Amino acid sequence: MSEQDAALDLSEAEAALERGDYGQGLELLLPLAEQHPINSPEGQGLRLLMITAWMGQGQDDKAIATCRLLSRCRDPKLRQQAKQLLGVLEAPSLDRPERWSMRMPQLELNGSGSGQTSTMRRRRSRRPEPPPPPPTGPTRSPAAGFALLVMAVLLGITLLLSGCVRIEADLDLRGPDRLALTWDMRSTQARALPWQEQFERDLQREVPGLMIEQTGPGRQKISSRVVSSQELAQQMAAVVAVAGRAAGVSLPAPVLKLEERNWLLGVQQHVQLMVDLNDLPEIPGLDVHLSLNHGRVERTALSGTTTEVSWQGWRWNPLGLGGVVILMLLASTMVLQVVRRKLGFGFPELPS
Repeated sequence: MSEQDAALDLSEAEAALERGDYGQGLELLLPLAEQHPINSPEGQGLRLLMITAWMGQGQDDKAIATCRLLSRCRDPKLRQQAKQLLGVLEAPSLDRPERWSMRMPQLELNGSGSGQTSTMRRRRSRRPEPPPPPPTGPTRSPAAGFALLVMAVLLGITLLLSGCVRIEADLDLRGPDRLALTWDMRSTQARALPWQEQFERDLQREVPGLMIEQTGPGRQKISSRVVSSQELAQQMAAVVAVAGRAAGVSLPAPVLKLEERNWLLGVQQHVQLMVDLNDLPEIPGLDVHLSLNHGRVERTALSGTTTEVSWQGWRWNPLGLGGVVILMLLASTMVLQVVRRKLGFGFPELPS
């Protein structure tokens, strides 16, 4: 069977699961599961669909066994999905209150074949019915203070989930007006936070030219291309805006300044990076670390402060150095010619 046929069968199985036909979905998936083992990427995707079908049919034992196998696969995203499904399947079942269910009245048949419900018997009883409950009055909309309280609680939960992460930003000077920036984000919980997942999706959609890698559980590496200082400043502003929006806060754009002076033999560079976190509230577990040229200059950015990182250095110009070497060689040649004439050898001549 070719890859195209397997994809066609997989789409038919997904369509069957969407309309609730779990039996037909399993009939389509079981032959494919025999051809693709669980250690292959295709086999792992098939097992996820089979788990959905088993859950729909109530076969939790098969779903739990397959989830345990998928929780040890190499793909971090698939492993996380399997663990989440396993937590749902192994969760203890809760007792349903009787008032949540509707029961049919019991019928009692007499000798003539007619029946009477228990409700009719209660109506014939001479006991008076209990008084109705007191009226509660019309339903009122929640006050404005309740809405503010809910918003404050949601904002606090968002900020708390946005913390527990270490952010390292390294600015690298590759040449005259050529810079690159690398972001390294690591979660202290050894898994990707909801903020990180939302941040990655927004970056892929809104900021082009970035390379995003998953270097480990809960670890993201975001690298930019080597560009000019003006282009990098615009890219940094877009990244910080996306990060603030994902966390529910508003952050100003960082300021990047690069001053260069060309002295033919080299370029004197002075770079400054300023990050304003005055509007950022105190977030537990958040650590922002800034560095230049792979840790040559390092600073830690704190909430409620403005952090500045600067570096001044010299970068040799290969073209200028080559020109100086050529001039030195020409000067040496002229000096040797003068010494040769003083020794009486005269000017160089061609052999006769």
